[in-house]
Amino acid sequence: MKFVLILVFIFLSSCATAYKEPILTLEDTQASCEQNYKNFIDIFDCLKRDLNTLKSDEIELYLLKGEQLKEKIDLGTMTTADAKYEWKKLLNDIKQLRSEMRYRMLYERACRVNYRGYCVPW
Repeated sequence: MKFVLILVFIFLSSCATAYKEPILTLEDTQASCEQNYKNFIDIFDCLKRDLNTLKSDEIELYLLKGEQLKEKIDLGTMTTADAKYEWKKLLNDIKQLRSEMRYRMLYERACRVNYRGYCVPW
């Protein structure tokens, strides 16, 4: 009986730790598209195709900014290099906000904030 329970446990644990597909992040997708394409419009189209299945506020904001920059390039008011710079700057800002949010969540877990805004250990 114990032997059967051990086999069942091993079987279930192997199913739980089976291969899972990697989660694509915005940064990974951006890097792969930049490796394949050099023109901003091609990079934007690649990202739009790849990130179409992932939906979040950050990704939607990023793609909207890309559309805006693509229109500026089409109108001739912005160069490709300027558009790449603006888009990289937005990606950097998004990453900075993420790290600030992570820090804030860690801070809130480590202590509770009293009515004056000071950290009081639990």
